[in-house]
Amino acid sequence: MNSTTTALPTISKALSAGTTITWAGTAFLLGQTVFQPLYGRMSDILGRKPVLLVSVGCIFIGDLLSGWAQNALWLYITRAVSGIGAGGISSLVAIIVSDLVSLKDRGKYQGMVSIAIGLGALVGPFITGSLVQGNEDRWRWVFWVPSILAFVCAIVLVFLLPLKPVVGSWREKASKIDWYGVLASVTGIVLLLIPINSGGSIWSWHSALVIALLTLGSVSLVIFIFNEGLLAKIPLMPLRLFKQRSLTIMLVSGALHDYVWQATQYFMPLYFQEIRGFSALESATLILPYVLSQSIAGAISGPLMSQFSRYAPVLRTGFLLWTIGTGLHLLFSRHTHVAIYVVVLAIEGAGVGFVHQPGLVAVQALSKTQDRAVATSTRNLLRSLGSVFGVAISTAVQNAAIKLSLRDAIPSDLLSEVLEGSWSSGDASTEKYRSRILDAKMQGFRVVFIILVPIMCLCSIGNFFVADTALKGDAQRQNQERLKPLPSRALEVSGPTGNLEKVDSEV
Repeated sequence: MNSTTTALPTISKALSAGTTITWAGTAFLLGQTVFQPLYGRMSDILGRKPVLLVSVGCIFIGDLLSGWAQNALWLYITRAVSGIGAGGISSLVAIIVSDLVSLKDRGKYQGMVSIAIGLGALVGPFITGSLVQGNEDRWRWVFWVPSILAFVCAIVLVFLLPLKPVVGSWREKASKIDWYGVLASVTGIVLLLIPINSGGSIWSWHSALVIALLTLGSVSLVIFIFNEGLLAKIPLMPLRLFKQRSLTIMLVSGALHDYVWQATQYFMPLYFQEIRGFSALESATLILPYVLSQSIAGAISGPLMSQFSRYAPVLRTGFLLWTIGTGLHLLFSRHTHVAIYVVVLAIEGAGVGFVHQPGLVAVQALSKTQDRAVATSTRNLLRSLGSVFGVAISTAVQNAAIKLSLRDAIPSDLLSEVLEGSWSSGDASTEKYRSRILDAKMQGFRVVFIILVPIMCLCSIGNFFVADTALKGDAQRQNQERLKPLPSRALEVSGPTGNLEKVDSEV
């Protein structure tokens, strides 16, 4: 994900994508988001290992085909396939770790996962920068490298990850899937995100197509919620998750802070390359403090939670640092000193590291044992939605700000080139407009940065209303849950091997 963002300017030129190049990121996030509600419940029904292997297979196929892309549409479709795989991996890794490790020790192992994520985020941009530096035709390897790695991972998983089969025939398993929920959620998410990403750039916000897609998408999501609450026997997203104040705050915060997270990861490389004129490799170097501090903080957060048997102190520290770092983005300009980038991005990255994995532990601690998988996939769904909206809305806001600043300042044909992304600061024929255009672009970035600040403030304040549940061993926790009164109707829960069992309230 990080490596692709670094290469977007190069890929856009190679495929003549113009402003639609944002779909390289949005299509990935769209695929990741659309199927996110399925992973938790599907892994309960079909088993963890098969779903994870299919997800890794999507990464392999999607990135392999992305590397062969001959036009922008081809790239966007194959990036969506990769996104489907990425969503499954993020959910299934977290779910499998929760299966293997007790709640008390989960923070430590999630910290190890954070190190792995940080390592990928760290080396990805440098690999990309070295590939496209001086030879723009090698951008295809940006996708082929992760495809090769996915193939290796699949081989390792086949032989080393234990398979705990779920009893029952495929027909029985398929009958347990909430197909109406699948159809309604996929339809709603796709129909909403397409106009949100393309409104104001490809299509006018007032066009009949945009209004129709937004309306149909909203209706589909309402049907999905109605189905999950009243009709589905085994819902993809049990609405009882949102009956707890603390859990609801954590789920909503996940969407909000990933709006900020994805917008930052997407726009910072563009800012470095378009405003400051840095190369792709230099841009990757400047992102290093953000990624490195995120990885270190994520690794530290696990042992800290295990030591304190609490997640709230780590989470609150993370939100505070993240909010401060986001606010300091307002210092960025066309002439900012490199040292400021290092300090600001290091502070913000540390905040991200102290929030992401501890946030997952908090959601699982606040959920019942039988809801662990669906709570994890629900959190990832909302995070993915936040990421997609973060890129889409921020792109629309940036384009609107640039258009407003340059509307009467430069010729209309040049304005079109700027908005389409085809204008280059090295173009000698437009040299007299260069400073004005860069000022307008900087204004667009500044508006994006300003919007992120109140969102993080809201997350930081909301976290103080989250209960600080003690992290205990799973056996101790399950004993406590058995003492609580159960609802009158039977519950659908996941057994220790992933089998769906009916637990009658009288038992």
